[in-house]
Amino acid sequence: MIRKSPRLVLAYDIGGTKVACGVVNGRGKVLEEVRVPIALEKGCTAVMKQLAGLGHGFLKRYPGIRSVGVASAGPLHPSRGVLLDPTNFGAARGHEKTWREVPLAEALGKSLKLPVRLENDAAAAILAEKWVGAARGARSAMILTLGTGLGTGIIVNGRLVRAGHGLHTEAGHMIINMRPDGHGNAGAFCGCGNRGCAEAYLSGNGFARRARLRLHNKKLTAEQLAALARSGNRRALGLFDEYARIMAVALHNFASMYAPEIVIFAGSFAAAADLFLGQTERALGVLLKRRLKSFNIMPRLVVSKLDNRSGLIGAAFVALEGE
Repeated sequence: MIRKSPRLVLAYDIGGTKVACGVVNGRGKVLEEVRVPIALEKGCTAVMKQLAGLGHGFLKRYPGIRSVGVASAGPLHPSRGVLLDPTNFGAARGHEKTWREVPLAEALGKSLKLPVRLENDAAAAILAEKWVGAARGARSAMILTLGTGLGTGIIVNGRLVRAGHGLHTEAGHMIINMRPDGHGNAGAFCGCGNRGCAEAYLSGNGFARRARLRLHNKKLTAEQLAALARSGNRRALGLFDEYARIMAVALHNFASMYAPEIVIFAGSFAAAADLFLGQTERALGVLLKRRLKSFNIMPRLVVSKLDNRSGLIGAAFVALEGE
C-alpha cells in the first residue's frame, strides 16, 4: 500500500461521455479537477489533443507533479499502455470505423514529458475503494461502474484480478440473456457487437435504450426514467424491477466466481440505486439460497461514497504505485 505523503499526481478518468482531469495527493484527496464532454465525435486524434491540453493546464499550476495516471474505459492493455478499440469510443458510437490500437500512455507521456500509467477505469475504481473507500479492510471486493457501459473491477484475496495475456477482465460482456427481447432480436444489443451482454442490460445507456423501445419514447434518458419511477409511474417502476432482477442474475454469477465480501456501485447511474438495490439484494438472496446454507457468500451491496471520483482517485493510485 502507498505510504501517506504530500506527493501530487496528475490523474485522468476517461469515459464514453466525459473526461475528468485533476490533481490528487498521496492521501487520495482530489485537490482540483475539471470535467468536460469528451470529443469522441471528432475522433481519436482530437481526443488525444484534448487530454494533453487539460494536462498542460494543471502542470503549469502544479509544477511538482512527477507522474500521470489514466483510468479509461476498455478494452485496453494496462502494462502496454494501449487502448484496444474501446467499445464505447469508436464504431459503436458511430464516430469512426474503429480506434484500433492506440498507444495512449506513450503518446500522452511524450506530450506531457512525464511517465504515464494506464489502467482500466473499473480496475482503477476498485483500487480507489480499497485505498480510501468502501472496500478498506475487505480482502475481496468488486465494483460495478454503471454509466455509458458496465465496468467491472475485482480484488480477490487482496490482489487485483487480471485476465490472461495481461488484459483486464471485461465481465460486463458476459452474455446473460440470449432470449428474444420482444422486438425480434435475440437479447439486447451491446456496443461490442453481440447481444445479451450484461452491459446491454445494466449500464445506464443500455437501460435507457431498452426503456425507450418499451415506452415508445425516443428522448427518454436514464435520469428522466428515474424521476418518473420516483414519482410513482408504474411502467417506470416496472422497468426498474426488471433491472433489479437482471442485476441479481449478474451478481449471482460474480458471487459464484469470486465471492466478494462487498459489491460497490459507482458511476452516474448508481444515483438510481434507491430504485433497484433493495430488490436486487432480495432477488440475489433467493438465487444464492442453497449456497448460503453451506457458506455465506452473500456480498454486502453499497453505493460508492467517493462522489463519482473513484476512477480519478484510482488513476492516481496507479501512478503513485509506479513512482
